[in-house]
Amino acid sequence: MVAAHVHIAPLTPTCALDESGLRDLIYAQATPAAAVEHIRIRAGPHGADILAFIDSDDPKEAADTLHHLVEKVIANTPLLRPWRII
Repeated sequence: MVAAHVHIAPLTPTCALDESGLRDLIYAQATPAAAVEHIRIRAGPHGADILAFIDSDDPKEAADTLHHLVEKVIANTPLLRPWRII
C-alpha cells in the first residue's frame, strides 16, 4: 500500500469544503481497479489536502491514480468545477 497526496484549491475565494462529503464523492467515483483503500481529507477555505492509500507497490502509479480520480470528481461535481489540482 502506497500513500498518494494531492492538493486542490478554488480559482476564486469560496467557503470550505465538507471533508466527509468530498471523501464520499471520491469513493463514489473510485472503481475497483483504482484500488483505493483509505482516504483522508483536510479542508479549509483556501484548499483541501487529499491523502489516499492505494493498493500498489509503485508510488508513481499511486499518485497518478489519485490525480486522475480527483480530476474525475472535479469534472463530475458542479460544486467543485471552480477547483483545480495544484
